[in-house]
Amino acid sequence: MLVVDGKQMKAIDTYAIENLKIPSLALVERASLAILKNINLDIRNSFAIVVGLGNNGADGLALARNLLALDKRVEVYILGDTKKASRDFIINLNAVKTLTDRVYPLVSLEDLSFMENNLREVSTIIDGIFGTGLNRPIKPPHSFAIAAINKTLKYTISIDIPSGLDASTGRSFGEVVDCDLIVSMQLMKKGVYEKSDLRSKCLVEDIGIPKLAIKKVLARDLL
Repeated sequence: MLVVDGKQMKAIDTYAIENLKIPSLALVERASLAILKNINLDIRNSFAIVVGLGNNGADGLALARNLLALDKRVEVYILGDTKKASRDFIINLNAVKTLTDRVYPLVSLEDLSFMENNLREVSTIIDGIFGTGLNRPIKPPHSFAIAAINKTLKYTISIDIPSGLDASTGRSFGEVVDCDLIVSMQLMKKGVYEKSDLRSKCLVEDIGIPKLAIKKVLARDLL
């Protein structure tokens, strides 16, 4: 199994998008469908999707849109100022808002308390807060949101990597989402692979990044 660290994965994504002209929005869509594929929709009908503003957040919003299209009950909780979000994030957020009014910013302690109460009512939590680019200790409100997710003991799926985990080393940046399943995009991340308890609940899904992008980046790292 090919394993990459956080910097390598970012470089692979960048090469695919900038050099091979793979639309980033297409990768987001493939990621959302990869997660959807691994949800038992016969028993899971209500979802809380907690997102940050990065690539994971865009994946989470695309998943929300696809779940709403299947008439599932979906609540979306957003950490961060959406004015700083990516184009892919905003496109999917706008689509989600046409399908539901259950989209909530997490700014104040009252917002976090509202989310924590609501999490008790859903069957499934999707963690799309942080991805492989995290490189700093987590602060409120993000740390509070992760603690609230863990407190519920609900079935939780992390997108690509559990939020709060260093993708390269596996060390914690503070609070880490205690997930039941990790759906890793394209390649296994070193920080997950080196922790047997995480590796055992991680599935790697192809999202359409060309092998050429992977070969080019890894070959460059060997120089």
